[in-house]
Amino acid sequence: MKRTSSLVIHVASAAATSLLALSATACTESGSGSPKDRSGGPVWVEGQGATEAAGFMRVRTPAGATEVKGAVQHGFQDTTYLIAFTAPAADVEAFVADMRPEEPLRANTPRDPKTYTPATPWSHLGLPEPETEQRVRTASVCPPCIKDERRSTVQSVTIFVQDVGDGRARVYLKAF
Repeated sequence: MKRTSSLVIHVASAAATSLLALSATACTESGSGSPKDRSGGPVWVEGQGATEAAGFMRVRTPAGATEVKGAVQHGFQDTTYLIAFTAPAADVEAFVADMRPEEPLRANTPRDPKTYTPATPWSHLGLPEPETEQRVRTASVCPPCIKDERRSTVQSVTIFVQDVGDGRARVYLKAF
C-alpha cells in the first residue's frame, strides 16, 4: 500500500510539473521566450504620446508648460489617452476652467500606494499616481453631458491637479 501511495504522489507531481511547463510555454511565441500580445488586453501604443492625447482631447497645453508627457493605451473596451504637464498655477486654473468640469476641483484623499493598482498607470510616463499623492485636487468632465462640441468624441475626462510648489502645478488628464 505504501508503494502504491508513493507511486500515485510521484505521478501526480509529474503531471502537475508538466501542466505548469505547458502553461508557461503557452504564453510565449514558439521558442522565443517573449510573451505573446494578448488580444483585447490593455497595451500601450508605440509612437503615440502627448500630441495624440492632446489631439483626442482637443486641448492645448499652456505656453509655459514643461514636462509634457503623454501616452495612448488600447484597453479591453476603450482607448485611454493620458497627458500630463507642469505649468504656472494661474495658467493651470485657466486651463481647467476651459475644460468645463461639472463641479469645482475638490481635494483628493490620497490612496495607499502599496495597495492601489490603477488600470492605466501614470508610472508608464515616469510619473507618480496622482491618486496616491498629497496636495492633489480632482474633477471630472463629461463633454457630451455639458454639450461641449469641441470634445464631442470624448466620453469622459478625469482631471488631477497637483501643487508642486514654487507657484507651479502638475496637470494630469485621463480621457476615453
